[in-house]
Amino acid sequence: MENNAIINEENSPHEYCTWDEIDKLTVDLSKKIFNSNVKYDCILAITNGGIVPARLIAKELDIHNIQFVPIRNKKLYREELVPLQKDKKYLIVDDIYDTGNTFLKVFNMVKEFNYDFAFLMTRYQNNNVKLVSKILNHRKWIVFPWEKKFLNDI
Repeated sequence: MENNAIINEENSPHEYCTWDEIDKLTVDLSKKIFNSNVKYDCILAITNGGIVPARLIAKELDIHNIQFVPIRNKKLYREELVPLQKDKKYLIVDDIYDTGNTFLKVFNMVKEFNYDFAFLMTRYQNNNVKLVSKILNHRKWIVFPWEKKFLNDI
């Protein structure tokens, strides 16, 4: 694979992330968030990858309000999003910052509001995103434990 080739599920080597690693990444990221001394009113979980990390982080930080940022087939469905409020502080959670395409869609949607982004992993250091648990130093496709298809095993 060429160094500038796009990393994707079909053509890239896979790296499987375990639940134990997710636990470690969640605790690490939650500590960073807690130590930032910022209090969040609501977590916005980017579907689908951000749903599980958002719930785990919400539990660690005792945040009881989780809403979804509906993204399907790389399209953001603004009409399905609960209206955001200017007087609230939002933590936007996703599993991985990869190409930045999802980040840009969500950023353009929330830029008028008070928010921070948090990712379990990022492909590279990003100055716009401070809350990251792990920076990847490889060109592998990450497979998260919640992405396993159980029907294939039947």
